[in-house]
Amino acid sequence: MKLPSRNSLVSQTVAIIEEMIQSGELQSPLPGERRLAARLHIGRDTLRSALSELERRQWISAGNQGSRRKILKVPSSSPTESATKLVGFVSPKPLEELPRNMLIELDALRAILAKSNTSLEILTPAVFHTTNPDKRLEQFIHDNQADAWILYRCTREIQHWFASKKLPCIIRGYPQPGVLLPYLDEDWKAAAYHVGTQLLQKGHTNVALLVPNQPLQGLKAAEEGLKEAFEFDNENCRVDILTEKGDKDGVVHSIQKGLSQNPSITALILTRPRHILNTITWLASHRFHVPEHLSLVGLCYDSWFEEIIPTITHYKISHIKMATALSRRLNSLMQGSSLDNYSHFVIPEEAHGHSVKTLDND
Repeated sequence: MKLPSRNSLVSQTVAIIEEMIQSGELQSPLPGERRLAARLHIGRDTLRSALSELERRQWISAGNQGSRRKILKVPSSSPTESATKLVGFVSPKPLEELPRNMLIELDALRAILAKSNTSLEILTPAVFHTTNPDKRLEQFIHDNQADAWILYRCTREIQHWFASKKLPCIIRGYPQPGVLLPYLDEDWKAAAYHVGTQLLQKGHTNVALLVPNQPLQGLKAAEEGLKEAFEFDNENCRVDILTEKGDKDGVVHSIQKGLSQNPSITALILTRPRHILNTITWLASHRFHVPEHLSLVGLCYDSWFEEIIPTITHYKISHIKMATALSRRLNSLMQGSSLDNYSHFVIPEEAHGHSVKTLDND
């Protein structure tokens, strides 16, 4: 599905809706205005203007309160031949608030799925802040008839509900404890273990891992991998876990607290691109230099890492590789294949930078 450009937005929206009707992607009755506007990533005022024009052209029926619009012009081709399949991407955040790396991956996934006549829709149901989301999820699934689902950063309750309903879905990330669903993610544990071994070889025996205060299983896996790397010598090695609350002040406060409680920390392992930006600017403001005063490693990646001086040692995943792996599993699900207990990890690749210092511990 194409997204309307800013130029002539109403006319672009009219053309796209006509195309979606002709392809069978939209069928009668049309979705409600709120859902359709979210699907096209446009404002409801723009959508209403486009729908009014489609009414004038007699493509759709007039909108009446309490009933949805019906398609009046039926595509000449057979719906079974041209119907587009739909994958729903369930996320706690809307498209514009997703991490940049995930946006790039979704763009690659959308392009791959389009080749098999499948569209991708980002959905943010109001179920992420309730401990009993069952009724809302029932209505959500009723309103959004997807052929397969991707669960992204979903709570245990949501993952468990999808598992209990045996819906065709895959978790993009790690499953919550006790949830048996297929999943696909970066191998955070392996990457963190590799970071630990590399730091030990360079003489770093006191390190800290900075994580956001989110109950994500991938972060726990990273903690496990890092600690395993340092287990060979517990007496001389120490791994501290620093937790931040989700903003730059929280990052700075967490680092300051960690360094004050353990002044022997010589390296920070950071799990979010914003951590790196917050940390290097805070260090610079206090005239601390990387890696002379503190070494940094990123268990993450963003394109602007390459513009930083010194360059940051980090770990990254090919977005095409991840999107391709995900699309294959989705196609299997939509063809009726079972992925019960399927798990697959993509191992990140290390990109060497100049942000880690070799220590002389003699």
